[in-house]
Amino acid sequence: MNEVKQLPILYDFQTFEIQRYGGISRYFYEIIKRMDKKEVEVALMFSCNQYIKKKDICNYYSFLPFRVFKLFKGVLRLLNRKHALKVLSDKQFLFHPTYYDTYYLTALGDRPLVLTVHDMIHEKFPQYFSEKDKTAEKKALLIARAQRVIAISNHTKNDLIELLHVDPEKIDVIYHGINPVKSTYIGLSLPDSYILYVGERGRYKNYSRLLNVFIRLRIENKELRLVCTGKPFRKHELETLKNLGLSNYVSYVDANDDELGQLYREACLFVYPSLYEGFGIPILEAYANECPVVLSRASCFPEVAGEAGEYFDPESEEEMESAISRVLTDEERRKELIRLGNERVRLFTWEETARQTQETYHKIFKSI
Repeated sequence: MNEVKQLPILYDFQTFEIQRYGGISRYFYEIIKRMDKKEVEVALMFSCNQYIKKKDICNYYSFLPFRVFKLFKGVLRLLNRKHALKVLSDKQFLFHPTYYDTYYLTALGDRPLVLTVHDMIHEKFPQYFSEKDKTAEKKALLIARAQRVIAISNHTKNDLIELLHVDPEKIDVIYHGINPVKSTYIGLSLPDSYILYVGERGRYKNYSRLLNVFIRLRIENKELRLVCTGKPFRKHELETLKNLGLSNYVSYVDANDDELGQLYREACLFVYPSLYEGFGIPILEAYANECPVVLSRASCFPEVAGEAGEYFDPESEEEMESAISRVLTDEERRKELIRLGNERVRLFTWEETARQTQETYHKIFKSI
């Protein structure tokens, strides 16, 4: 029997440079943390990413405050890229890039490549992106070059097959996980009664419909508030809230992991109105903190949430309003959703995500 050739795994800087918080950087942080430190390397020099701040996956980089990183972003990106290319050129690796930039293809040579595809949003909703955004083209090029592709849901796998005609045998579906420890943090001062919204608010996120629904919900419940976390409100968003008469009823909280746990735990419900997602980590975060989930019947959501969610048609404000109202007013339904969420969340662990990712690497090792 031929001995299987093992190679160390190299991850690059991309997601840790792009995101301060976010699902993709969380995903890579969690799987790298669970790999054998002797067998992995992260090519990174500078970052403001909060997940890797304690340096438990990469010791040899400088953590910078967000304001500093933003000010020197262009220079730091060049330094990160130069460092990654040097590491890649000097050693033999199995390369697992953390996003879709193709800067390394020449330096990669014949080294094996595995690519995680987080969603097909650029391909399905090109109208939401600038013509200068070449993410779709870069992604297609990398998928063609990769030995294996990881899709984070069966829905994403099906999109890859349908839109890019990727060979199904080349794709491994590996779900995201969730950390089971519930936050006990209580430092935030929050409204007594609020709906929680997590993440970006533009384009396919369907946030504008949620605002329309929230206006009608407040007619029945004057104490109800909408709390958002993710990126701070932009000027045009604040103007929209003012024009809708919602400035005093919709607020933003800049939350770290502990604070996010409190936001979920004390919310009446978490609402996810998006038209499309590749997976939806906030669903699992809500389950882990015993927060009822009301979400759109779209893309991968039924695959991830199972029976532990109150669903609505994302294009119907009436359905969205009805679903949210039902969970706000029906205490038995709330308890049932919390119970079902407790059961559902046990199916998703980062340990299993990391184990299956190692299996994907092994498939490549067996082929070289």
